[in-house]
Amino acid sequence: MKKMLILAFALLAPSALAQDKPAKAAEAQKLPEQLSVEKWFVGDWICEGAQHASPTGPGAKFTDRFSFNMALGGSWLIYHIDQLKGPVKGKQTLIGSSTWDANAKVHVRRDMNIGGSRVDVTSPGWDGDKLVFTGYMIIGDDKLPVKHTFTRKGDAAYDSVLEVTGADGKPAMWEEESCKKVRGVKATTPNP
Repeated sequence: MKKMLILAFALLAPSALAQDKPAKAAEAQKLPEQLSVEKWFVGDWICEGAQHASPTGPGAKFTDRFSFNMALGGSWLIYHIDQLKGPVKGKQTLIGSSTWDANAKVHVRRDMNIGGSRVDVTSPGWDGDKLVFTGYMIIGDDKLPVKHTFTRKGDAAYDSVLEVTGADGKPAMWEEESCKKVRGVKATTPNP
């Protein structure tokens, strides 16, 4: 009888320990408070703006839907842009991600753009109503310094300015936009 009880206990003990692991794993996976920067953007935004003329193309006005959501247990902000009006109307023009890098103590962001270019930037976080990302835009063989500034306009609006330093070493305005959060009704992407 003793052997049966010992065997039953031996079989049930790992099960009890396994039930305790999810609680400990969840506690160990606490998300950092710094992710409040990424969480501020969650939702759909309509952005009206202008892409300025550059060596890569002519200037153009546009209207975009910018969609943000938290993924992977709330640890990453994943986003994409669909152009509602402009030169690539009806197309997705950008996908990207952002998170807090606790090791480097910065928010890290990567945007992947239509045409194969990308932006790799970091930011220490909000400074008042300003969120400034700096880093590089990779276009073909060029690696150009960029500065992307978001200016909060209350809880449901922001302005954005992207500056790119060209091969000549001079910063130039690349893109400007004003965005408003869409509440209640999700903006739809028109058919191409």
